[in-house]
Amino acid sequence: MKGSMARRFIVDSMLGKLAKWLRILGFDARCNRIFSIVQIAEWGREGFIVVTRNRRWGSQWPLVQLTPNDPMEQLRELVRFCGIGREEAAPLERCIQCNGELRQIPKEEARGAVPDFIYQTHALFHQCPGCGKIYWLGSHPGRIKERIRRELGWTF
Repeated sequence: MKGSMARRFIVDSMLGKLAKWLRILGFDARCNRIFSIVQIAEWGREGFIVVTRNRRWGSQWPLVQLTPNDPMEQLRELVRFCGIGREEAAPLERCIQCNGELRQIPKEEARGAVPDFIYQTHALFHQCPGCGKIYWLGSHPGRIKERIRRELGWTF
């Protein structure tokens, strides 16, 4: 991500789609169940912003309580509340499934792990060291970037 000051999030397990979109934007977004205010305080000391819709924890920093049900509305509210700027994002640099930071791999390492057509027509592959998922630049990243542009007004 972009340096040691990159924002990191603990996202309440009820907000899994929001965590996915934060990962798409390149943020460290870990999905966890929140059990106590002590746990929230500990995450805050570790530098995490804790995000939930649950009102029982109060509204003291580092906790951000969102109100919308829709994941894109949640993302917009979080970006606005935290003052997150486009320059902080590093889109498509994290695994959307497990949050690992993607690393570029030699094309040969993708052989047999991606469909033959993809292997033959793409030169650049990235892999998550955590779960092993392999990514390539197909049409999906373009649609993701267009959605980010529509929802947040950010271009990449």
